[in-house]
Amino acid sequence: MLDVKNFSSNQRFLLNIFVPMAYLFPLVLAYLGPKDLGFGFDVLVYAGLSIGAIGVLLWIAAMWTLGSSLAVLPGTDQLVTKGVYRVFRHPVYVGIVLTLMGLFVACGSVLCLIYVLVVVIPLNIFRARAEEKVLLEQLGLAYQQYRDSTLL
Repeated sequence: MLDVKNFSSNQRFLLNIFVPMAYLFPLVLAYLGPKDLGFGFDVLVYAGLSIGAIGVLLWIAAMWTLGSSLAVLPGTDQLVTKGVYRVFRHPVYVGIVLTLMGLFVACGSVLCLIYVLVVVIPLNIFRARAEEKVLLEQLGLAYQQYRDSTLL
């Protein structure tokens, strides 16, 4: 596993650019690519948009709750356990996946759904594991107890 604490400032800067771009890329692809709304089923358009909306709300609520603790790279000086963090350890990542999956189901984009499965979900798993490792090192037992009491 990569240890981002040992990255140079240039490497950290590039990661701060690359990671958000990994989420933006399929949105551009879906916008520019062919669309088969709901894969030909109106109900999938509405279901996808509903799932996407739930994802956006979860994503926003998580970012709002994090406040000044929000960062692309792992590390913190305090444990956030309020709001959506009472239930989920990684609500931003869950929100991102729900948002993108819902949008791409609504658009009917198989290519973008594959991108989420092959790139976004593994990226989020990697990020979550890296964060948990850093938080365990920084916060110890408090983080372990929090981790044991939450989902994802």
